[in-house]
Amino acid sequence: MVNALAFLALLSTATAHYTFDRLQVNGAQVGKSWQYIRSHTRGYMPTKGNDILSNDFRCQPGSSGSNTDVYTVKPGDKVSFLGAYGVTSIEHPGPAQVYMSKAPSGSVKEYDGSGDWFKVREALFCSNPGNDGALKAAWCTWGQPGIEFEIPDRLPNGEYLVRVEHIPLHGAQGKAGGAEFYYSCGQLKIEGASSSAWLPTRTAKIPGMIQPDDAAVTFNIWTTVKSYPFSPGSELIIGGTTWGTADGSSKGVVKQLTKRTIGMVGSAAVRARSMIGL
Repeated sequence: MVNALAFLALLSTATAHYTFDRLQVNGAQVGKSWQYIRSHTRGYMPTKGNDILSNDFRCQPGSSGSNTDVYTVKPGDKVSFLGAYGVTSIEHPGPAQVYMSKAPSGSVKEYDGSGDWFKVREALFCSNPGNDGALKAAWCTWGQPGIEFEIPDRLPNGEYLVRVEHIPLHGAQGKAGGAEFYYSCGQLKIEGASSSAWLPTRTAKIPGMIQPDDAAVTFNIWTTVKSYPFSPGSELIIGGTTWGTADGSSKGVVKQLTKRTIGMVGSAAVRARSMIGL
C-alpha cells in the first residue's frame, strides 16, 4: 500500500492537465498548433464518468473537421500527437491508446467519427510497476512529450480520423467514474499502401467501446500492483503495436502479428460492447 507522502506527491501533479494540438512525424514537428489536429472547447480538462458515453467522447466538444487540414503519411511513418498549452511532459499514470477510423465518404474533413474505429497502438508498463512504480514512471508514457504510434502497413490508402487517448488512473481507486480521459483527433491521409491492404473487421463504436465501470478504467493503482492485464476499449489490430508489457518486463515496441483471442483482451472488448465482427 502506498503511503501518505506518495499520495500527496501524486496529487501535486493533478493540476497538470493536458490535451494534444500538434503533429510530429518521424521526429520532426509539422505545421502549427491545431493545424492537423481538431481544436475543441474543452481546453486541457479531462473527460470523466458518464461523459464518456456522449458523442463528444469521439473528438471533444466543439471540434470541427472542416477547419482542420489533412496531413499525408505513408505506412511505417512514426507519428506523435504533442502536448498543447506548453505541456512538454505527461505526468499522469495510466495507459495510452491510438485509434483510427477511415472516412466513409472519402473526406475526413466531413467525417463526424460515427463509423468504425480500430486500435493501432497501446502503451502499458515499461518498467516494474512495483514499489509505487504504477503511480508514476513505470508507465511508458510518463515523462513523454506526447503519444507516439506507427502507421500500420496493412491499412489501405485514404483519409482517416486518428484519435489519441491517455487514461490516467490515479483517481480510479477501484470505482467507476474516477478515471480521466485526455484525447484529441487528427486528420491523416495514407498514401503508398500495398494493393493487398485491408481494413480491420473487428472494430468498435465511440461512444460505447468503453464504459465507466470497465475493469481497465477502475483499476486501483494505489494497491500493490504487479501488472496491468487489460487492453482498454477495443482490441489491438493485426499490424498494430504495443509499447511495453502488462508487467513492465520490456519497454520495447512489438507488432501484433496474429489475431488476439477474446480472453486476451480487456475492457469493452471482453464484454462485447459495441463490437463488430466478433
